Amino acid sequence: MDHSKHHHHDGHEHDDHEYDGHEHTHDEHRDHSHGAGDAAPAHGHSHGEPTGNAIEKIGFTRSQFLRLCLAGVAAGAVAPSPGARAQVPTASRPRTDSYDDPLVFNGPSPYRQFLKKEGIPVYEGGFIDVNKIELKPWKRVGALGAYIFLEGTAGTVDAWVCEIPPGGQTTAERHIFEEQILVLSGKGRTQVWQRDPSDMITLEWEKGAVFPSPLNTWHRHINTGKDPVRMVAITNAPLLIDMFRHPDFIFDNDYVFTERFDGRKDYFSPKPAAFYPTVPRQRRPVYVQGHHSYTVVNYAPNVWKAELHPAGQGVEDYDTHYAMARNTMALHVEQFPTGTYERCHRHGPGSTIILLDGSGFSMMWPHEIGTTPFKDGKQQQVKQFDWKEGTLVVPPLQWFHQHFNSGKTPARFVKLGGWNNDLYPFTTTLVSDPGRTEIDYPDEDPRVRQIFAERLAATGGQFKMPESVFKKG
Repeated sequence: MDHSKHHHHDGHEHDDHEYDGHEHTHDEHRDHSHGAGDAAPAHGHSHGEPTGNAIEKIGFTRSQFLRLCLAGVAAGAVAPSPGARAQVPTASRPRTDSYDDPLVFNGPSPYRQFLKKEGIPVYEGGFIDVNKIELKPWKRVGALGAYIFLEGTAGTVDAWVCEIPPGGQTTAERHIFEEQILVLSGKGRTQVWQRDPSDMITLEWEKGAVFPSPLNTWHRHINTGKDPVRMVAITNAPLLIDMFRHPDFIFDNDYVFTERFDGRKDYFSPKPAAFYPTVPRQRRPVYVQGHHSYTVVNYAPNVWKAELHPAGQGVEDYDTHYAMARNTMALHVEQFPTGTYERCHRHGPGSTIILLDGSGFSMMWPHEIGTTPFKDGKQQQVKQFDWKEGTLVVPPLQWFHQHFNSGKTPARFVKLGGWNNDLYPFTTTLVSDPGRTEIDYPDEDPRVRQIFAERLAATGGQFKMPESVFKKG
Protein backbone atom coordinates (compact mmCIF):
# COMPACT_ATOMS: atom_id res chain seq x y z
CA MET A 1 0.00 0.00 0.00
CA ASP A 2 1.42 3.38 -0.93
CA HIS A 3 1.89 6.00 1.76
CA SER A 4 0.48 9.45 1.17
CA LYS A 5 -0.19 12.71 2.93
CA HIS A 6 -3.58 12.94 4.58
CA HIS A 7 -5.23 16.03 5.99
CA HIS A 8 -6.77 15.94 9.44
CA HIS A 9 -9.32 18.37 10.78
CA ASP A 10 -6.62 20.51 12.31
CA GLY A 11 -5.28 21.35 8.86
CA HIS A 12 -1.90 19.66 9.40
CA GLU A 13 -0.55 16.91 7.23
CA HIS A 14 0.11 13.43 8.55
CA ASP A 15 1.71 10.44 6.92
CA ASP A 16 -0.77 7.61 6.69
CA HIS A 17 -2.00 4.91 4.39
CA GLU A 18 -4.01 6.42 1.56
CA TYR A 19 -6.79 3.91 2.01
CA ASP A 20 -6.68 3.31 5.75
CA GLY A 21 -9.64 4.60 7.73
CA HIS A 22 -8.50 6.55 10.76
CA GLU A 23 -10.30 8.27 13.55
CA HIS A 24 -10.67 11.90 14.51
CA THR A 25 -12.36 12.18 17.89
CA HIS A 26 -13.93 15.47 18.84
CA ASP A 27 -14.02 16.11 22.56
CA GLU A 28 -16.63 18.83 22.44
CA HIS A 29 -20.03 17.43 23.44
CA ARG A 30 -23.05 19.60 22.96
CA ASP A 31 -26.64 18.45 22.85
CA HIS A 32 -28.29 19.29 19.53
CA SER A 33 -31.08 16.81 19.97
CA HIS A 34 -34.12 17.60 17.89
CA GLY A 35 -36.19 14.63 18.92
CA ALA A 36 -39.84 14.86 19.87
CA GLY A 37 -40.15 17.35 22.68
CA ASP A 38 -36.42 18.05 22.80
CA ALA A 39 -34.81 21.40 22.19
CA ALA A 40 -31.17 22.24 22.66
CA PRO A 41 -30.36 25.55 24.34
CA ALA A 42 -28.40 27.95 22.19
CA HIS A 43 -27.57 31.60 22.72
CA GLY A 44 -29.60 31.58 25.95
CA HIS A 45 -32.87 30.36 24.46
CA SER A 46 -34.30 27.17 23.07
CA HIS A 47 -34.83 26.65 19.35
CA GLY A 48 -38.16 28.06 18.28
CA GLU A 49 -38.57 30.39 21.26
CA PRO A 50 -38.90 34.15 20.71
CA THR A 51 -35.87 36.14 21.79
CA GLY A 52 -37.82 39.14 23.09
CA ASN A 53 -37.10 41.46 20.20
CA ALA A 54 -38.88 39.77 17.34
CA ILE A 55 -40.33 43.03 16.01
CA GLU A 56 -36.92 44.63 15.53
CA LYS A 57 -35.56 41.49 13.92
CA ILE A 58 -38.28 41.49 11.29
CA GLY A 59 -37.17 44.99 10.41
CA PHE A 60 -40.15 47.15 11.39
CA THR A 61 -39.99 50.16 13.69
CA ARG A 62 -42.62 50.23 16.42
CA SER A 63 -44.50 53.03 14.61
CA GLN A 64 -44.55 51.03 11.37
CA PHE A 65 -45.78 48.00 13.25
CA LEU A 66 -48.60 50.00 14.87
CA ARG A 67 -49.64 51.33 11.47
CA LEU A 68 -49.77 47.78 10.13
CA CYS A 69 -51.91 46.71 13.08
CA LEU A 70 -54.30 49.65 12.57
CA ALA A 71 -54.50 48.86 8.86
CA GLY A 72 -55.38 45.29 9.74
CA VAL A 73 -58.14 46.41 12.12
CA ALA A 74 -59.54 48.72 9.44
CA ALA A 75 -59.51 45.95 6.85
CA GLY A 76 -61.36 43.71 9.27
CA ALA A 77 -64.01 46.38 9.89
CA VAL A 78 -64.65 46.87 6.18
CA ALA A 79 -64.66 43.18 5.24
CA PRO A 80 -65.00 41.05 8.37
CA SER A 81 -64.93 37.74 6.48
CA PRO A 82 -62.49 34.91 7.41
CA GLY A 83 -60.95 35.14 3.95
CA ALA A 84 -60.11 38.80 4.33
CA ARG A 85 -58.65 38.32 7.79
CA ALA A 86 -56.51 35.46 6.54
CA GLN A 87 -54.78 37.83 4.12
CA VAL A 88 -53.55 40.18 6.86
CA PRO A 89 -49.81 39.49 7.27
CA THR A 90 -48.79 38.09 10.61
CA ALA A 91 -45.32 37.98 12.11
CA SER A 92 -43.81 34.49 12.36
CA ARG A 93 -41.94 33.45 15.47
CA PRO A 94 -38.20 33.40 14.99
CA ARG A 95 -37.13 29.79 14.30
CA THR A 96 -33.35 30.21 14.27
CA ASP A 97 -30.57 30.38 16.84
CA SER A 98 -29.48 33.82 15.71
CA TYR A 99 -29.73 36.22 12.81
CA ASP A 100 -26.06 37.04 13.25
CA ASP A 101 -23.79 35.87 10.43
CA PRO A 102 -20.19 36.61 11.47
CA LEU A 103 -17.70 36.76 8.63
CA VAL A 104 -14.98 34.14 9.12
CA PHE A 105 -12.62 33.67 6.23
CA ASN A 106 -11.35 30.15 5.51
CA GLY A 107 -13.10 28.72 8.55
CA PRO A 108 -14.52 25.20 8.81
CA SER A 109 -17.60 24.46 6.75
CA PRO A 110 -21.01 24.34 8.47
CA TYR A 111 -20.95 20.55 8.06
CA ARG A 112 -17.52 20.31 9.70
CA GLN A 113 -18.83 22.45 12.55
CA PHE A 114 -21.82 20.10 12.80
CA LEU A 115 -19.52 17.06 13.02
CA LYS A 116 -17.60 18.67 15.86
CA LYS A 117 -20.77 19.37 17.83
CA GLU A 118 -21.95 15.77 17.38
CA GLY A 119 -19.17 14.66 19.72
CA ILE A 120 -18.55 11.19 18.22
CA PRO A 121 -15.59 9.78 16.24
CA VAL A 122 -15.18 10.80 12.61
CA TYR A 123 -13.28 8.30 10.45
CA GLU A 124 -11.61 9.48 7.27
CA GLY A 125 -9.38 7.95 4.61
CA GLY A 126 -10.06 5.62 1.70
CA PHE A 127 -11.80 2.55 3.14
CA ILE A 128 -12.89 1.15 6.50
CA ASP A 129 -14.54 -1.90 8.11
CA VAL A 130 -18.00 -0.92 9.34
CA ASN A 131 -18.24 -3.99 11.59
CA LYS A 132 -15.11 -3.15 13.56
CA ILE A 133 -14.93 0.63 14.00
CA GLU A 134 -15.16 1.89 17.55
CA LEU A 135 -18.33 3.76 18.48
CA LYS A 136 -18.88 6.23 21.29
CA PRO A 137 -21.96 7.72 23.02
CA TRP A 138 -23.99 9.78 20.55
CA LYS A 139 -25.95 12.13 22.78
CA ARG A 140 -28.23 13.59 20.11
CA VAL A 141 -29.34 10.16 18.89
CA GLY A 142 -29.34 8.32 22.23
CA ALA A 143 -27.11 5.42 21.13
CA LEU A 144 -23.50 4.68 20.22
CA GLY A 145 -22.24 6.11 16.97
CA ALA A 146 -19.48 7.25 14.63
CA TYR A 147 -19.31 9.14 11.36
CA ILE A 148 -17.45 7.98 8.26
CA PHE A 149 -16.43 10.76 5.89
CA LEU A 150 -14.13 9.28 3.26
CA GLU A 151 -12.13 11.15 0.62
CA GLY A 152 -14.12 9.68 -2.26
CA THR A 153 -17.32 11.38 -1.15
CA ALA A 154 -15.92 14.76 -2.23
CA GLY A 155 -17.99 16.10 0.64
CA THR A 156 -21.33 15.23 -0.99
CA VAL A 157 -22.39 12.30 1.21
CA ASP A 158 -21.43 10.87 4.58
CA ALA A 159 -22.03 7.68 6.52
CA TRP A 160 -22.85 6.94 10.10
CA VAL A 161 -22.69 3.70 12.07
CA CYS A 162 -25.02 3.33 15.03
CA GLU A 163 -25.29 0.64 17.70
CA ILE A 164 -28.40 0.21 19.87
CA PRO A 165 -28.19 -1.99 22.98
CA PRO A 166 -30.83 -4.66 23.69
CA GLY A 167 -34.00 -2.94 24.86
CA GLY A 168 -32.73 0.43 23.67
CA GLN A 169 -34.05 2.86 21.11
CA THR A 170 -32.85 5.98 19.33
CA THR A 171 -34.25 9.43 19.99
CA ALA A 172 -36.97 10.37 17.52
CA GLU A 173 -35.70 12.76 14.87
CA ARG A 174 -36.53 14.20 11.46
CA HIS A 175 -34.30 15.92 8.91
CA ILE A 176 -34.43 17.25 5.38
CA PHE A 177 -31.52 15.19 4.12
CA GLU A 178 -31.93 11.74 2.62
CA GLU A 179 -30.86 8.67 4.56
CA GLN A 180 -30.56 5.05 3.35
CA ILE A 181 -29.95 2.39 6.01
CA LEU A 182 -28.48 -1.14 6.06
CA VAL A 183 -28.93 -3.33 9.15
CA LEU A 184 -25.57 -5.03 9.78
CA SER A 185 -26.64 -7.14 12.75
CA GLY A 186 -29.47 -7.65 15.22
CA LYS A 187 -33.22 -7.27 14.91
CA GLY A 188 -35.70 -4.57 15.72
CA ARG A 189 -38.27 -2.15 14.38
CA THR A 190 -38.43 1.37 13.02
CA GLN A 191 -41.35 3.69 13.67
CA VAL A 192 -42.15 6.42 11.13
CA TRP A 193 -44.75 9.16 11.28
CA GLN A 194 -45.43 12.55 9.74
CA ARG A 195 -47.25 14.81 12.20
CA ASP A 196 -49.12 12.74 14.75
CA PRO A 197 -47.33 9.83 16.45
CA SER A 198 -50.67 8.02 16.70
CA ASP A 199 -50.54 7.64 12.90
CA MET A 200 -47.10 6.02 12.89
CA ILE A 201 -46.30 2.97 10.83
CA THR A 202 -43.88 0.30 12.03
CA LEU A 203 -41.31 -1.66 10.07
CA GLU A 204 -39.91 -4.90 11.53
CA TRP A 205 -36.39 -5.77 10.36
CA GLU A 206 -33.41 -8.08 10.85
CA LYS A 207 -29.84 -8.27 9.54
CA GLY A 208 -29.68 -7.45 5.83
CA ALA A 209 -32.63 -5.07 5.70
CA VAL A 210 -32.26 -1.92 3.61
CA PHE A 211 -34.75 0.92 3.91
CA PRO A 212 -34.90 4.73 3.91
CA SER A 213 -35.93 7.08 6.63
CA PRO A 214 -38.34 8.97 4.34
CA LEU A 215 -37.45 12.61 3.83
CA ASN A 216 -38.31 14.80 6.85
CA THR A 217 -40.43 12.17 8.59
CA TRP A 218 -40.15 11.54 12.31
CA HIS A 219 -38.45 8.19 12.89
CA ARG A 220 -36.88 6.13 15.64
CA HIS A 221 -35.14 2.75 15.68
CA ILE A 222 -35.83 0.18 18.43
CA ASN A 223 -33.82 -2.93 19.34
CA THR A 224 -36.27 -5.77 20.00
CA GLY A 225 -33.68 -8.57 20.17
CA LYS A 226 -31.22 -9.94 22.71
CA ASP A 227 -28.10 -8.72 20.91
CA PRO A 228 -26.89 -5.24 20.00
CA VAL A 229 -28.20 -3.79 16.74
CA ARG A 230 -25.61 -2.27 14.42
CA MET A 231 -26.71 -0.29 11.38
CA VAL A 232 -24.95 1.84 8.81
CA ALA A 233 -26.50 4.62 6.75
CA ILE A 234 -25.52 6.91 3.91
CA THR A 235 -26.90 10.46 3.87
CA ASN A 236 -26.53 13.62 1.82
CA ALA A 237 -26.38 15.74 4.97
CA PRO A 238 -23.12 17.52 4.01
CA LEU A 239 -24.77 19.23 1.04
CA LEU A 240 -27.90 20.25 2.92
CA ILE A 241 -26.16 21.43 6.08
CA ASP A 242 -23.64 23.48 4.10
CA MET A 243 -26.41 24.98 1.98
CA PHE A 244 -28.80 26.13 4.72
CA ARG A 245 -26.51 26.34 7.78
CA HIS A 246 -29.29 26.48 10.40
CA PRO A 247 -29.91 23.31 12.45
CA ASP A 248 -33.57 24.26 12.97
CA PHE A 249 -34.20 24.23 9.24
CA ILE A 250 -32.48 20.85 8.88
CA PHE A 251 -33.86 19.09 11.97
CA ASP A 252 -37.04 20.97 12.89
CA ASN A 253 -38.76 21.73 9.61
CA ASP A 254 -42.53 21.32 9.33
CA TYR A 255 -42.66 20.84 5.56
CA VAL A 256 -44.30 17.58 4.52
CA PHE A 257 -42.87 15.87 1.43
CA THR A 258 -46.01 13.93 0.60
CA GLU A 259 -44.52 12.32 -2.50
CA ARG A 260 -41.74 10.85 -0.34
CA PHE A 261 -44.03 9.53 2.39
CA ASP A 262 -47.82 9.49 2.31
CA GLY A 263 -48.45 7.54 5.51
CA ARG A 264 -50.09 4.53 3.87
CA LYS A 265 -49.89 1.42 6.01
CA ASP A 266 -48.20 -0.72 3.34
CA TYR A 267 -45.47 1.84 2.69
CA PHE A 268 -42.75 -0.61 3.74
CA SER A 269 -44.22 -3.63 2.00
CA PRO A 270 -41.45 -5.89 0.62
CA LYS A 271 -43.56 -6.45 -2.50
CA PRO A 272 -42.31 -4.11 -5.26
CA ALA A 273 -44.77 -1.56 -6.58
CA ALA A 274 -43.12 -1.92 -10.00
CA PHE A 275 -40.12 -3.46 -11.74
CA TYR A 276 -38.35 -2.17 -14.82
CA PRO A 277 -35.88 -4.56 -16.52
CA THR A 278 -32.48 -3.48 -17.77
CA VAL A 279 -32.38 -1.55 -21.03
CA PRO A 280 -28.89 -2.19 -22.48
CA ARG A 281 -26.70 0.87 -22.81
CA GLN A 282 -24.94 1.87 -25.98
CA ARG A 283 -21.25 1.49 -25.15
CA ARG A 284 -19.74 2.86 -28.38
CA PRO A 285 -18.87 5.49 -29.33
CA VAL A 286 -20.21 7.05 -26.13
CA TYR A 287 -21.65 5.44 -23.02
CA VAL A 288 -25.23 6.75 -23.14
CA GLN A 289 -28.89 5.74 -23.13
CA GLY A 290 -30.46 2.75 -21.44
CA HIS A 291 -30.81 2.13 -17.72
CA HIS A 292 -30.25 -0.51 -15.08
CA SER A 293 -32.98 -2.74 -13.74
CA TYR A 294 -35.07 -0.81 -11.23
CA THR A 295 -37.18 -2.18 -8.40
CA VAL A 296 -39.61 0.38 -7.00
CA VAL A 297 -39.98 -0.56 -3.34
CA ASN A 298 -39.31 1.05 0.04
CA TYR A 299 -37.98 -2.00 1.87
CA ALA A 300 -35.62 -4.84 0.97
CA PRO A 301 -35.82 -7.46 3.76
CA ASN A 302 -32.39 -9.00 3.15
CA VAL A 303 -29.93 -7.72 0.54
CA TRP A 304 -27.73 -10.77 1.15
CA LYS A 305 -30.50 -12.79 -0.53
CA ALA A 306 -32.21 -10.18 -2.74
CA GLU A 307 -33.22 -11.20 -6.25
CA LEU A 308 -30.89 -9.74 -8.87
CA HIS A 309 -31.07 -9.35 -12.65
CA PRO A 310 -28.54 -9.36 -15.52
CA ALA A 311 -26.39 -6.25 -15.21
CA GLY A 312 -23.95 -6.11 -18.12
CA GLN A 313 -21.18 -4.41 -16.17
CA GLY A 314 -18.96 -7.50 -16.19
CA VAL A 315 -19.22 -11.20 -17.03
CA GLU A 316 -22.34 -12.98 -15.78
CA ASP A 317 -22.87 -10.26 -13.22
CA TYR A 318 -26.25 -9.38 -11.71
CA ASP A 319 -27.74 -6.38 -9.98
CA THR A 320 -30.89 -4.53 -9.14
CA HIS A 321 -31.23 -0.82 -8.55
CA TYR A 322 -33.76 0.29 -5.98
CA ALA A 323 -35.96 3.37 -6.18
CA MET A 324 -36.74 3.90 -2.48
CA ALA A 325 -38.72 6.85 -1.14
CA ARG A 326 -38.09 8.65 -4.46
CA ASN A 327 -34.63 9.55 -3.23
CA THR A 328 -32.10 11.31 -5.41
CA MET A 329 -29.27 9.22 -3.98
CA ALA A 330 -28.59 5.99 -5.84
CA LEU A 331 -29.00 2.52 -4.33
CA HIS A 332 -28.27 -0.90 -5.78
CA VAL A 333 -27.09 -4.42 -4.98
CA GLU A 334 -24.65 -6.16 -7.31
CA GLN A 335 -22.99 -9.57 -7.53
CA PHE A 336 -20.31 -11.02 -9.80
CA PRO A 337 -18.77 -14.53 -9.99
CA THR A 338 -15.41 -15.80 -8.78
CA GLY A 339 -12.52 -15.38 -11.18
CA THR A 340 -14.12 -12.37 -12.92
CA TYR A 341 -13.94 -8.60 -12.73
CA GLU A 342 -15.96 -5.60 -13.84
CA ARG A 343 -15.16 -3.16 -16.60
CA CYS A 344 -13.08 -0.27 -15.45
CA HIS A 345 -15.11 2.93 -15.16
CA ARG A 346 -15.20 6.36 -13.53
CA HIS A 347 -17.99 8.64 -12.37
CA GLY A 348 -18.96 11.33 -9.92
CA PRO A 349 -18.42 11.28 -6.14
CA GLY A 350 -20.16 9.57 -3.26
CA SER A 351 -20.77 6.02 -4.56
CA THR A 352 -20.54 4.28 -1.19
CA ILE A 353 -19.98 0.55 -1.52
CA ILE A 354 -20.31 -1.91 1.38
CA LEU A 355 -19.16 -5.49 0.74
CA LEU A 356 -21.71 -8.09 1.79
CA ASP A 357 -20.10 -11.35 0.65
CA GLY A 358 -16.90 -12.60 -0.91
CA SER A 359 -13.38 -11.24 -1.02
CA GLY A 360 -11.17 -9.63 -3.60
CA PHE A 361 -9.44 -6.40 -4.43
CA SER A 362 -9.90 -3.17 -6.36
CA MET A 363 -7.65 -1.02 -8.54
CA MET A 364 -8.02 2.74 -8.75
CA TRP A 365 -6.11 5.59 -10.37
CA PRO A 366 -6.73 9.26 -11.23
CA HIS A 367 -8.18 9.62 -14.71
CA GLU A 368 -5.62 12.30 -15.59
CA ILE A 369 -2.93 9.64 -16.07
CA GLY A 370 -4.95 7.97 -18.82
CA THR A 371 -6.50 4.58 -19.50
CA THR A 372 -3.27 2.54 -19.70
CA PRO A 373 -1.24 3.52 -16.62
CA PHE A 374 0.98 0.43 -16.58
CA LYS A 375 1.86 0.66 -20.25
CA ASP A 376 2.62 4.36 -19.78
CA GLY A 377 4.95 3.78 -16.84
CA LYS A 378 2.64 5.38 -14.28
CA GLN A 379 1.93 2.27 -12.23
CA GLN A 380 3.12 4.02 -9.05
CA GLN A 381 -0.10 6.05 -9.13
CA VAL A 382 -2.32 2.95 -9.28
CA LYS A 383 -3.74 2.07 -5.86
CA GLN A 384 -4.72 -1.49 -4.94
CA PHE A 385 -6.55 -2.55 -1.80
CA ASP A 386 -8.18 -5.75 -0.58
CA TRP A 387 -11.78 -6.02 0.56
CA LYS A 388 -14.01 -8.48 2.40
CA GLU A 389 -17.39 -8.50 4.12
CA GLY A 390 -17.90 -5.21 5.96
CA THR A 391 -15.46 -3.12 3.89
CA LEU A 392 -16.89 0.31 3.08
CA VAL A 393 -15.19 2.16 0.23
CA VAL A 394 -15.93 5.23 -1.89
CA PRO A 395 -14.02 5.54 -5.19
CA PRO A 396 -12.48 9.02 -5.43
CA LEU A 397 -14.02 11.60 -7.74
CA GLN A 398 -13.60 10.56 -11.40
CA TRP A 399 -10.91 7.99 -10.58
CA PHE A 400 -10.89 4.94 -12.82
CA HIS A 401 -11.70 1.89 -10.72
CA GLN A 402 -12.65 -1.76 -11.08
CA HIS A 403 -13.37 -4.62 -8.71
CA PHE A 404 -11.86 -8.12 -8.92
CA ASN A 405 -13.35 -11.25 -7.31
CA SER A 406 -10.35 -13.35 -6.31
CA GLY A 407 -12.25 -15.18 -3.55
CA LYS A 408 -14.02 -18.52 -3.37
CA THR A 409 -17.62 -17.28 -3.50
CA PRO A 410 -19.58 -14.76 -5.58
CA ALA A 411 -18.85 -11.20 -4.48
CA ARG A 412 -21.93 -9.19 -3.51
CA PHE A 413 -22.05 -5.56 -2.44
CA VAL A 414 -24.61 -2.86 -1.81
CA LYS A 415 -24.16 0.72 -2.93
CA LEU A 416 -26.09 2.88 -0.48
CA GLY A 417 -25.31 6.33 -1.79
CA GLY A 418 -24.07 8.28 -4.77
CA TRP A 419 -25.54 10.16 -7.66
CA ASN A 420 -25.79 7.75 -10.62
CA ASN A 421 -29.58 7.77 -10.48
CA ASP A 422 -31.30 7.14 -13.82
CA LEU A 423 -34.66 8.27 -12.39
CA TYR A 424 -33.72 11.48 -10.58
CA PRO A 425 -30.58 12.97 -12.18
CA PHE A 426 -29.11 16.28 -11.09
CA THR A 427 -28.52 19.07 -13.58
CA THR A 428 -24.92 19.56 -12.46
CA THR A 429 -22.52 17.06 -13.99
CA LEU A 430 -20.23 17.44 -10.99
CA VAL A 431 -22.25 14.74 -9.24
CA SER A 432 -24.77 13.38 -11.74
CA ASP A 433 -22.99 11.61 -14.57
CA PRO A 434 -25.31 10.45 -17.38
CA GLY A 435 -22.43 9.91 -19.80
CA ARG A 436 -20.15 8.03 -17.44
CA THR A 437 -16.87 6.80 -18.89
CA GLU A 438 -15.88 3.15 -19.23
CA ILE A 439 -12.80 1.34 -20.44
CA ASP A 440 -14.10 -1.67 -22.34
CA TYR A 441 -12.20 -4.93 -21.93
CA PRO A 442 -10.49 -4.78 -25.37
CA ASP A 443 -9.19 -1.29 -24.60
CA GLU A 444 -7.88 -1.86 -21.08
CA ASP A 445 -4.23 -2.03 -20.10
CA PRO A 446 -3.18 -5.71 -20.60
CA ARG A 447 -1.30 -5.60 -17.29
CA VAL A 448 -4.65 -5.35 -15.47
CA ARG A 449 -5.75 -8.87 -16.37
CA GLN A 450 -2.22 -10.17 -15.79
CA ILE A 451 -2.24 -8.87 -12.22
CA PHE A 452 -5.62 -10.51 -11.66
CA ALA A 453 -4.42 -13.85 -13.09
CA GLU A 454 -1.33 -13.72 -10.86
CA ARG A 455 -3.42 -13.02 -7.75
CA LEU A 456 -5.74 -15.93 -8.60
CA ALA A 457 -2.85 -18.31 -9.21
CA ALA A 458 -1.31 -17.42 -5.85
CA THR A 459 -4.48 -18.54 -4.04
CA GLY A 460 -5.40 -21.48 -6.26
CA GLY A 461 -8.20 -19.60 -7.99
CA GLN A 462 -9.21 -19.90 -11.64
CA PHE A 463 -9.28 -17.10 -14.21
CA LYS A 464 -12.81 -17.27 -15.67
CA MET A 465 -12.87 -14.29 -17.99
CA PRO A 466 -13.75 -15.58 -21.49
CA GLU A 467 -11.20 -14.69 -24.16
CA SER A 468 -13.97 -13.31 -26.35
CA VAL A 469 -14.54 -10.26 -24.13
CA PHE A 470 -11.01 -8.99 -24.86
CA LYS A 471 -11.50 -9.03 -28.65
CA LYS A 472 -12.70 -5.98 -30.49
CA GLY A 473 -15.69 -6.31 -32.75
